[in-house]
Amino acid sequence: MKKTIKKILLLTFAAVALWSCSSDDSNVRSDDFENGIVLAADITTNVIFNGNLDGNLNANLEYRDAENGVLLDKLDVFITYLDRTEDAGNSENAITEEVLLRTIEDTSFSNGENDFPVHNLVITTEDFLSITNNTLDGIATGDQYLTRFEVTLTDGRVFSINNIGSNGGLISVFNVVTSVE
Repeated sequence: MKKTIKKILLLTFAAVALWSCSSDDSNVRSDDFENGIVLAADITTNVIFNGNLDGNLNANLEYRDAENGVLLDKLDVFITYLDRTEDAGNSENAITEEVLLRTIEDTSFSNGENDFPVHNLVITTEDFLSITNNTLDGIATGDQYLTRFEVTLTDGRVFSINNIGSNGGLISVFNVVTSVE
């Protein structure tokens, strides 16, 4: 009887906890980041397939700052190839240092459903391979591509993974790892 009551209480607690969560994805209020920015990524696809060009990184990026998004100047997108399978594939000519893939100007962002600037970022397998001087024969299951974002504001401040601790509690996704499967 005690075990049954414990199970019922546990299930009731789990149900209350599950349904008490808010459906609002945003847990950031503009007064929480007076000195920084937030870059949120809603990733819909994030895979490269070994042997074909069908995969990609597809992410909806939402930018926020204390001025409701008006401080955005540009977003730089950097790529680094991580050869995790040195014994597989022929990636000897691949660039393994970080390289700039593209710059997304503030004018490429549109007003999103939360009234903040949004941009749909798509990086194809061809983009990953081309920017790192790699080929389909050079990648293997287990290899990875690291995508890093760097945001420049109109006042000259720059935010990325390298400076999140010194900018007023920055809360953002600045690195995305795309794996070869």
